[in-house]
Amino acid sequence: MKAFWNDCGEGPIYDSSVDLSQAQVNLIWSDEIRGVEGNFLGLTDDRGNTIQFYFSAGIPDEVEDASHLKIVLVDFPVKEKRGSYSKQVTIGEVLGLIAIVFDVGASHQSFNDLSFGAW
Repeated sequence: MKAFWNDCGEGPIYDSSVDLSQAQVNLIWSDEIRGVEGNFLGLTDDRGNTIQFYFSAGIPDEVEDASHLKIVLVDFPVKEKRGSYSKQVTIGEVLGLIAIVFDVGASHQSFNDLSFGAW
C-alpha cells in the first residue's frame, strides 16, 4: 500500500508516497500524525484508489483519550466524478478502517454510509 501524509507540514506528499505495511501505517497514524486540524494520512491501493483520513478539527489540549471524538473525515477522491465520497468518523475507528483498506482495497464501494460531494 502506498502512503502519504501531512503532520504540520512534514511527511511525503502524494507524488512521493511510500510503500508501507499495515503495521507501519498504523504506527504513523498513532505515533506520528498529531491530532491537529489539517493533518492527514492517505493510502493508495494497487488499483489506484485512494482513501484519506483528515483531521477536520484538532484534539483539545484537555482531552486525554480522544478516541471518541468524531473529528476525522474519511475521504475517497474520485477524479472522474470531480468529487469525493466521505463521512465523519471517530479517531478510534480509523485503525479498523485502515485494516479494511489493507484487506479489500481503498474503493469507496467497499464502505457504507458515504455521501458524495462535488469539488
